[in-house]
Amino acid sequence: MSNVIRIGAEAIISRTHLIGFDVLSKHRIPKPYRISNLDEKIRESRMIHEVKVMLALKKACVPCPAVLLIDRKETTIYMQYIVGVELKRWLEARNEREVMEVSDSLGRLVGRMHMAGIAHGDLTTSNIIVDDSGKLYLVDFGLSIFTDELEDFAVDIHLLDRSLESGHYGVRELFMHSFFQGYSEVVGGDFTRDLISKIREIRRRGRYVEERRR
Repeated sequence: MSNVIRIGAEAIISRTHLIGFDVLSKHRIPKPYRISNLDEKIRESRMIHEVKVMLALKKACVPCPAVLLIDRKETTIYMQYIVGVELKRWLEARNEREVMEVSDSLGRLVGRMHMAGIAHGDLTTSNIIVDDSGKLYLVDFGLSIFTDELEDFAVDIHLLDRSLESGHYGVRELFMHSFFQGYSEVVGGDFTRDLISKIREIRRRGRYVEERRR
């Protein structure tokens, strides 16, 4: 029996069992508005891309679910089920030391991901899992890309910052300060400074768009 965890625009995420193991399945949903053959090719291509991202992250020592099986016909990935809570929930009752430790660790983790040439694409506190030991895992790579563009990496961290701003404003400044400390330890100070400059540029563009809409 499967327990649906999340229904998104592209996929249904469920907790289920596979040969006796507790696993997570990600089933890409058919789109009736697309030609059937084209829809199958698109879903299969996106599924395979996501698997390639997770395998590349494993090679880069970035914690993420292990891929256990892919069903190409059903466009479903079966992967390790991570026992833990979303970072957005974990942050609700933590002291400053705990926040600094987890954000520093996340900075190092994201730094390794970026140095491996991968941008997550949806790096929010909902897509980061904290297990019982405090270990972090990145999840949901449906929007991830292989890239070497500074802007793609800056968008990742901009999204993380925005998710903190909307859900955990009280710890946002502390969190991001420690995050960048950990991040710079991996990618270097010059890269981090360039990245922060690009994030500021993205924010300015966002504010300009909002002002134009008013």
